[in-house]
Amino acid sequence: MWKKIVSLITLVCFVIFIASCATVTVKVKREELLRLASKGEREVRTIGLVTTSGEYIELSWEYPAKISKDAIYGTIMKTVEIDQEDVKNVVQYAEREAVPSGIEIETKPRISEIETKDGKRCPVIEIKDGKYICHSPESFSMPVSEIDTLWIEKTSALKTVADIAGAILTAPVDVHGSGSCPLIYSFTGENFIFDAQPYGGAICQALKRTEWCGLEHLKEVNGQYMLLITNEADETQYTDELKLVLVDHPKEVKVVPDIFGRIHTFSQPITPLRAHDGKGRDLLPFVSKHDRVFWQTRLNERDPEKKEELRDELIFEFPKPKGAKRAKLWVNAGTTLWGTEMGKRILDLQGNKITEWYNEVNTFGPAFQRLTFWFFNEELYLLQIRMETKDGWESKGIIYGSGPLISEDKAYVLDISDVPGDTLKIKLLPPVNFWTLNYIAIDYTEDSSIETKEIGAIKAVDHLGKDIRRILEKSDNNYFITPNIGDKAELVFEAPPKKDDMERSVFLKASGYYDMHLEGKGEPQTEIFERIFNEPGFTGQYALQEYLKWKQESVKKNKDK
Repeated sequence: MWKKIVSLITLVCFVIFIASCATVTVKVKREELLRLASKGEREVRTIGLVTTSGEYIELSWEYPAKISKDAIYGTIMKTVEIDQEDVKNVVQYAEREAVPSGIEIETKPRISEIETKDGKRCPVIEIKDGKYICHSPESFSMPVSEIDTLWIEKTSALKTVADIAGAILTAPVDVHGSGSCPLIYSFTGENFIFDAQPYGGAICQALKRTEWCGLEHLKEVNGQYMLLITNEADETQYTDELKLVLVDHPKEVKVVPDIFGRIHTFSQPITPLRAHDGKGRDLLPFVSKHDRVFWQTRLNERDPEKKEELRDELIFEFPKPKGAKRAKLWVNAGTTLWGTEMGKRILDLQGNKITEWYNEVNTFGPAFQRLTFWFFNEELYLLQIRMETKDGWESKGIIYGSGPLISEDKAYVLDISDVPGDTLKIKLLPPVNFWTLNYIAIDYTEDSSIETKEIGAIKAVDHLGKDIRRILEKSDNNYFITPNIGDKAELVFEAPPKKDDMERSVFLKASGYYDMHLEGKGEPQTEIFERIFNEPGFTGQYALQEYLKWKQESVKKNKDK
């Protein structure tokens, strides 16, 4: 009887899945923000902004911000202490655990908000030493000219990431038209939040791969974890395996997977002592914190005819302990939207020969060899880790790009036995407008003891009601295929108990690939295609030319509206 009740609750969960809200975070870059500002005042829900100097300022989502022609007007929360004698009213709510079945479990009441005698209402963080520690709203404004990135959060029922991005801003590319792999939403107990985007760049079966992605928003609800996997791009997605990896680890360490799924611990991560680009500009504000501040190419100063301007040069200097032979590098980096769009544009150059090209790649013919060589040397989606050794700069590893809508943490174990002195120098040479970089750190400690457990779904149902659990339980080329925008599946996992003295991190393990829906029309533009794969550096030049052309067309289109 109890099993039937659990099954019924799980079925109801699936109904809630379909009707639930999705929360999506979108970053609006400087050029788009200036364009929005020129269109007149509008109201948005903001969560923060990044200044042109690299400072991140958190804004309150509860209070809508306004984008005017010249400035952003929002609200920041200051932490204040309020004496009990200054409080007029106290608002109490019963803490409840939200579950998808609609059941609410009451626990003890808690103080949620106070109203002061002068009429201010303040959310309560905690009560300490007889005082209320509260968030107090304060007006904030900043000129648009001083803002590099505006972060917007949107919660909306039945809205996809691409729909929401398009509704908030005119995206630099059509998200639906660009290959973007499956999108994974995690259930928080209240709604679904976009949390992962696995195996980006696996544009055909020959490039199929497995990726491990952190699920920072996933919460255990009534002993279960719940995910939503969706197709929101104009492509057919092939998901072979989808599981969760549970990592129980000491609370004082962070855990990060490498590209093979091995979990590494970072107990003493060290951010760079110095970080600068090829022109000597300081990069520390962008890469020394795991936050919403990302480094990205400055495009307003690039000339596609100058080869020296087709790559950025990023140099990071870390302290190196005497005698250290091995280091763990922690990187949070991703592919830009334009980088994803260029992948599609390059394939479109094959015209009506695209099927033949795909067949040659998937049978591991000459086209596959050229493609892998191109991936490695042009560094559009794989970025070489160069390290200064006693013999000069040498490649020591490869950073895999994630995204473009979300960037993932990855660990890279590096041999540093041939690095002299007490400084470890790392150099990255990303092609212009293809990479974003959020965080980079080094750890010299040995991995701590952790407990890992891989679990499959106890329920997995697609949008047609088909049970797909067996399809996703192992990597065997038996694929869950989603050919249309809007195709999706809901998955439920049973959460095993964890030790009280341990912290749990959850990772998605997903294996698969995707085929972009290309028109395949017209004669192949063979000359350009051959130059891309045969002429070193031409891809970056062509991509920048295409971007500048698109930008000019967009400006003209906006003026004509």
